[in-house]
Amino acid sequence: MMNRQHIIILGGGVSGLSLAWKLCERGKNVTIIERSGFVGGLAGTQSENVYHLDFGPHSFFSENQEILETVLDLLGGTLEPKRRDVKFYYQGKYLNYPLAPGDVMIQMGLMQGIHAGLSFLKQKMSFASKHDAVLTDGMTVEEWALESFGDHLYRSFFKPYTEQFWKLPCRELSARTIPSHTRTNFINTLKVLLGKRATRQGDSLMEREQLPTYCPATGFGEIASRIADKVQAAGGKILIDSQACEVEPNGEGSVLVQYQFKGKTDSLECESLISTIPLPLFVGMLKPQPPADVRISAARLEFLALVVLGLVTEKIDVLDSSYVYILNRPYNRISEMNKFSLQTSPPTENIIALEMTCLEDSWTWNASKEEIFQLSADSLARDGILLPGDVKKLLLAKAAHAYPIYRKGYAPHLKKVLAYIRSYPQLETLGRSGEFLYTDADVCMRRAFNLATRILNTARLRAPD
Repeated sequence: MMNRQHIIILGGGVSGLSLAWKLCERGKNVTIIERSGFVGGLAGTQSENVYHLDFGPHSFFSENQEILETVLDLLGGTLEPKRRDVKFYYQGKYLNYPLAPGDVMIQMGLMQGIHAGLSFLKQKMSFASKHDAVLTDGMTVEEWALESFGDHLYRSFFKPYTEQFWKLPCRELSARTIPSHTRTNFINTLKVLLGKRATRQGDSLMEREQLPTYCPATGFGEIASRIADKVQAAGGKILIDSQACEVEPNGEGSVLVQYQFKGKTDSLECESLISTIPLPLFVGMLKPQPPADVRISAARLEFLALVVLGLVTEKIDVLDSSYVYILNRPYNRISEMNKFSLQTSPPTENIIALEMTCLEDSWTWNASKEEIFQLSADSLARDGILLPGDVKKLLLAKAAHAYPIYRKGYAPHLKKVLAYIRSYPQLETLGRSGEFLYTDADVCMRRAFNLATRILNTARLRAPD
């Protein structure tokens, strides 16, 4: 039987790895059980020989100086900061994001800008002053956006992109779907249209979009790999290609975990277990089986899947920005990997990444990379990005649980599930999937470090035998 000081973490994404790192540094006996063949989760990089494809190209940024310095130190301290370069393709125009005060009318077009401004004025209200506290009380994306933007911009811009991305009507989505800094950026853009200053809080949140960013050489997954090295150097174990199947807390204060590796079932015992895997999957592993109402609530916590198609091409400079959000195409965002790092492909090649959200088991989820390329080829050619003959190889990355879907009324279900899990003192959840929390990698790291501190300060964790 294993040492009662043993801690098991389900999931080897940034949250689980960061937690393990800090616990191992303090001498704790930690095992990570990771289902896939590589670490990082959504912050990982899928590599195929000399090609490296992120789950949506990422760069690291944070206003938290401690987290920023930690990551830069992990990466050797040699990375140079870059400026985020983002565009939004809107009605045939590439708009800078976020919109700058000096060129709002020029980029949007005079009539579009006037219509948006007048529509906004008609509402006679400010989101920041009236609705911030209402967001937890069942407000939908549609209600928030109409009252925040007015009808014109909602119908022509916000509604189409939101529904294209989330695959659900805005009236069915909680306003929590839109991250707080994104909500504020949209509001401040409209205030710019009216010649008003953004709020101090809004300025701070807009600055997050304009922070300098850092791009690891062979993809964002380098960060996770470096943390994994730290975990293993400190004595932690990472079991990849291993699938947890049963989690059984008992009255004696320990947890028995059964997992499968290469078709064989094995078990481990621990004193504490932290799950970073999707909540519905974790609830399904618990023994004894949770009550029916908890299982029903867990099933209501849905996720949007992500499919990323990588197009290998010899065209080196394809986009005039790192990535472009785009409407009315089979994909939601198109990115150029060379603008993140030249080392994600050979020197004479480049990777264009097409990101598509979908529901699991939809056509897109089940389609082959060739079928997805055929779906996208006409749009790519029409927009002057790539012709079919420009593409020499296809890459494909998929994530089934990429984005928590905040349907209207999700909050009571989440509260019930988390309360049940945390009724066991040996169990805890963490991270984007484990807490049903739509957030960035730097925030996941900060939350993991904070949880490590709480665990280390908890009296029930006895000193090693």
